[in-house]
Amino acid sequence: MNIYNMKLIRLITDNEKAIFNNTFNDNLVLEKGAKIALQSLSIDTENTVLVVDGANDTIDYQITTNITKTVQLDHDEYSRINFQDLFDDIRLKLNASAGFVPAPSPNEDRRELGIEWRCESNTDKKVSIEYHHGANSEHLTDWNYDNTKVERVISNTRQVWRPKAGQPQDTGNERSALFNTNICRGCGILRCRTNKFNNEALAPESNGYIIGLSKNNISAKQPKDITDADLSYGIAVATDAGGNKHYYRVEDGVYTQIVGINPFYVAESNIRNDFQEVIKNFNKIQLNVYQEPTGNTPQLLHEFDFPNSDIKLYPFLIFRGTNADLNNVRTTPTPFAPNFEFKGGDFTQERLGAPPVPQRNPSNNFLQFAPSVAEFLGYENPRQPQVGFFNVVAYDYVADKVFNPIDIADAFLVEMLNIKLDSYDGLQEQRKNILAVIPQSNKEGEIIFETNTPIFIDINNAKELLLRNLSCRVVKPDYSELKMLGQATMVLLIDG
Repeated sequence: MNIYNMKLIRLITDNEKAIFNNTFNDNLVLEKGAKIALQSLSIDTENTVLVVDGANDTIDYQITTNITKTVQLDHDEYSRINFQDLFDDIRLKLNASAGFVPAPSPNEDRRELGIEWRCESNTDKKVSIEYHHGANSEHLTDWNYDNTKVERVISNTRQVWRPKAGQPQDTGNERSALFNTNICRGCGILRCRTNKFNNEALAPESNGYIIGLSKNNISAKQPKDITDADLSYGIAVATDAGGNKHYYRVEDGVYTQIVGINPFYVAESNIRNDFQEVIKNFNKIQLNVYQEPTGNTPQLLHEFDFPNSDIKLYPFLIFRGTNADLNNVRTTPTPFAPNFEFKGGDFTQERLGAPPVPQRNPSNNFLQFAPSVAEFLGYENPRQPQVGFFNVVAYDYVADKVFNPIDIADAFLVEMLNIKLDSYDGLQEQRKNILAVIPQSNKEGEIIFETNTPIFIDINNAKELLLRNLSCRVVKPDYSELKMLGQATMVLLIDG
């Protein structure tokens, strides 16, 4: 039995590709049948892999033939630590750019109604930038309401929402219907039409109804628990103390009368009664009314600045009195919520003066990045598709390559470059000179590895080896280059 001498070898490099190539001034003798192991490794990998600035900060896209849009990303540096911030910025900017421009503008685009974008790493660890549409429908089973206080009935062929008979007329919110998910974060809508609107000489807060969107997650609440603070943005249809019909904007439960546009009411269930709409449109929340005398162009009652399209908005209906009720409720829930379908919905415009309905026909689509952004995200070509268009209703732009900042931290390989080892790699399906597989780096990108039980790999040298140089490298799992910073240290053990 041979008894070998254990040797400790410290290797140093400042090579940015993590290549260790150290030469010694004396022979390193490896006895026949020697073995080698990795004892420790300390290396700092490059974190900042993408800088977004004025040279690469735009994304161009088209979802409707001949209407191209451009969004501008925030200027920042992105790495494996904060790449999610880039995903969030892409999603935010695409959803903020979504909106409906009514006719006669040449950019009228009904395909934008009910749209939502998302950007994420999918189950294959590839970047997915995707848009879909929420179904424009009443979604009857997705409303939460107390059926002792609110009812949804068919009356005069209309789908009517109303307070139950005998309910009080006051400022309470328990006579409400709450939707169980948020609307689309691109261009989401909530609409209804006045069904009945009788005069009532009460304060406006104590009669009529409100439709609106809440910044709070009211889907987790019961109608009895709704407070005025939950009523973020809304339209109130009510009379004043003199019995005069008005529209009111509602902000955090506070009423403000709209001046210049008054309700157009014909009779109960009449098709010519006004439609009301609360819409997240571009970076605004708009309160609109559609009136037959003015055609199907929305009349703007009020708009709120809404710079953060990531905030979820939840629909609500509230009845403050029995003098008014509504019909023809339509909303577009996020298509990315569980149990919601991408397809379906109401695409029929009922009459002149009704709100425009979403359009879901296939159209020419593309998405284009700056080359450096495309490369960082894993797209082989900056333009998707490289030539022509995707003629689709909705699309998921999936990158060609695994997203590097996720893949880079999975594991690392230490590969000997001038010593053959008895190691095999299933990825390459062949023998490779792998000395060790290192667990993932920490979130700062540092690889700090040390083992109490080193695994020795056979060199299988049939005779004594004399070396004055040791060469190895640290690579990603697919053998692609690793970019490192500063100086790295590796300690090897040789048994023999």
